[in-house]
Amino acid sequence: MKKGLEIRLYPSKEQKVLIDRTLGCSRFVYNHILALKKELWEDYKLNFNPNLKSFKEEWKFLTKVPSQALANSYMDCMTAYSNFFNSLKGKSKAKQSFPKFHKKGQKDSFRIACTYSKKGVGDIRIEDKEHIKVPKLGSVKFKNYKDTDWSQIHIYNITIKKTPTNKYFASICCELSEKEYIEPKFYSCGFDLGLKDFCIFDSGQVIENPKYFRTSQIKLAKEQRKLSHCTEGSSNYKKQKLRVALVHEKIKNQRKDFQHKLSRQIVNENQVIVSEDLNVKGMLKNHKLAKSIQDASFSTFCNMIDYKSKEMNRIYIKISTFYPSSKLCHCCGFKYKGLKLDERFWTCPQCGTYLDRDENAAINILNEGLKILKCRNTVGSTGSDKSLKSVDTGYISNLEQKSVIASGLTTCHAGKINCL
Repeated sequence: MKKGLEIRLYPSKEQKVLIDRTLGCSRFVYNHILALKKELWEDYKLNFNPNLKSFKEEWKFLTKVPSQALANSYMDCMTAYSNFFNSLKGKSKAKQSFPKFHKKGQKDSFRIACTYSKKGVGDIRIEDKEHIKVPKLGSVKFKNYKDTDWSQIHIYNITIKKTPTNKYFASICCELSEKEYIEPKFYSCGFDLGLKDFCIFDSGQVIENPKYFRTSQIKLAKEQRKLSHCTEGSSNYKKQKLRVALVHEKIKNQRKDFQHKLSRQIVNENQVIVSEDLNVKGMLKNHKLAKSIQDASFSTFCNMIDYKSKEMNRIYIKISTFYPSSKLCHCCGFKYKGLKLDERFWTCPQCGTYLDRDENAAINILNEGLKILKCRNTVGSTGSDKSLKSVDTGYISNLEQKSVIASGLTTCHAGKINCL
């Protein structure tokens, strides 16, 4: 199983100089190639691929940094350029914009591939629990993953990056052994994501939205106001810019820590996890809610559950964006078409049940996900059911196919009985 492990680097002064120089050279190669290809295409309609070797002959400073970093920067530019034209021709389903020039201080990173000798020793390797060997850089001190047995891990490449707060990190792409299957505490759970409350489960449990950006907004505005009064390029400007970056970094780390802990708890405790496939891009068009939606970061949270479910051999299902989970009564199935956004509670006119909007939506999401799972297991390998829309984007492991749904009744983590 391929996975990226992120570690914090603590390079020496000489190593920092070399890393910064490599970042600058990689950015120079990317921008120069993009500018050259753009000019030749606009003026002469030529799709010319420049030679990286000629760059090193013309600019000697490129020879003083790791060659693989420049080669990967070259390939990244060529790939981004070809992806743009493939999307225009319709060869690619995803829409790709024209590649942008890299700017200093934004996504500063370079990648080095690991090469192995005949004896199986890689030039990128963990020497001990606190030092990693990197070509040209030598032995660099790091933290994180002290309990990991690095001798059993195959490393493919390493990506070194520098944050706006002048911190250095490395992402190691490696091959990990699959984790042992852990018996879940509950069979299934469904949850609904919201802005007032971040996550509402079908059991009625509510996870409050921490709103990290909102709570730090006053402090951020104060630091940004000070930055606007500084002369651009001065030493005070650079110091104040670092303070602004530190506020942004703290917000990011708080949100990341909260979502990692919550997603890990959900995946560890449940075998089947069901959520709604939100159209976040469309939701952001509502300018009254856009800031709160970005602060919640729903897509990142769902992605965390997705890859953690694959690691733990869980089943993660996303139901359709247009499924009316809030408007359906989970008791009788009545659809309340006139439900407004500000109505948090409503009474079903057919069965008289008093419903909490979000909890009702979570129960409906779970029931719909279990129906999709049952249909999928019923159809099996005999053929595809055309009446079943392929709205789920989850993962099914073959080791947990021992009658995933053995009967029409399934107990969820709330102890409720869902009729399929």
